[in-house]
Amino acid sequence: MQAPDSTIFPRSGGRRLPPLQRALAWARRRARAAAAALREILYGATGYEFERQAAHVRADLENLFIFMILGELLGVPVLPPYYALRLVPYLVNVVPLWKRRVLRERHPFESEEFDLHGI
Repeated sequence: MQAPDSTIFPRSGGRRLPPLQRALAWARRRARAAAAALREILYGATGYEFERQAAHVRADLENLFIFMILGELLGVPVLPPYYALRLVPYLVNVVPLWKRRVLRERHPFESEEFDLHGI
């Protein structure tokens, strides 16, 4: 059995590659790593803010939905009780996470109004 070496590849049948193929394999790995880094930089420059905004909007809508369903238990009638009670079994697992998220301590500059939005 041969010692592990970075120049031995499974596709080569366990033998060493010639120097030219080793150099090409190294260049391919470096090019893939550079492409991945460039892809992450472009994503961060273009799409990351949209993803974060969508996550915030989704969380806000989920908070509102859960509040509407559990509003009867809190004394705020929003939906007719029949429909709210039909949806409660789907929210049993989500309620502890929702309580933690809603009752979390917030800082004054945490809201969306204080974001720089492209500056």
